[in-house]
Amino acid sequence: MNDFPRMILLIAVVAAAVIVQTAPAAAEAFKIKKEGTLEIKGKQHGSPGVWTFDTGSLSCNEETYTSAATGGTEVTEVSVAPTYSECIAFGFFNVPIDVNGCIYRYTVVTKISQQYEGAKDIICPAGQVIKITAPGCTVTVGSQNALGTVTFTNIGSGSTRELTIDENMTNIAYEEHRPLFGICANNTVPKTNGTYVGSKLWTGVNDGLHRGIWVG
Repeated sequence: MNDFPRMILLIAVVAAAVIVQTAPAAAEAFKIKKEGTLEIKGKQHGSPGVWTFDTGSLSCNEETYTSAATGGTEVTEVSVAPTYSECIAFGFFNVPIDVNGCIYRYTVVTKISQQYEGAKDIICPAGQVIKITAPGCTVTVGSQNALGTVTFTNIGSGSTRELTIDENMTNIAYEEHRPLFGICANNTVPKTNGTYVGSKLWTGVNDGLHRGIWVG
């Protein structure tokens, strides 16, 4: 009996099994979950985050993020207000960053295997921008959407659950404003090559007590 057809069938079955096993995991929806009404307190996690512009880099030793207390146990977006202090920009110390009411909005996108990914927007009141005022160079960053990649990671358990937010932001739009004898690489030229890389820790708080926040 000719075994050739059987061999062909066996090869096809094995190939199909390999395809099934190596196919990429399907993307799933997920949500940010929390133990009832709470506010979010955030801070930098690990090394300070680093912004880059044409003129150079910016980092701050103190970064904090807060949200208003909101209800519900599952949400698809969270907005936080940033504050910065002890900032170093272009080699200068204690450079002020005025956020002027601008906030960061984080939106969930997809879960692939155990990787939770989202997006980040910068939202400013009408006519306002984030303003970085270094000697000889002022940088402004305004409202913009879908900046790079945000990765959410669960840590802790129960009411001690927290979230780390790892950001790799690219294509940030900004302008540099150079006074006379300033150091800016550009002067009022719109640019879209700004970046930000950093990590944050979010903690849920209700009446001063730690409450769980996680994704799933």
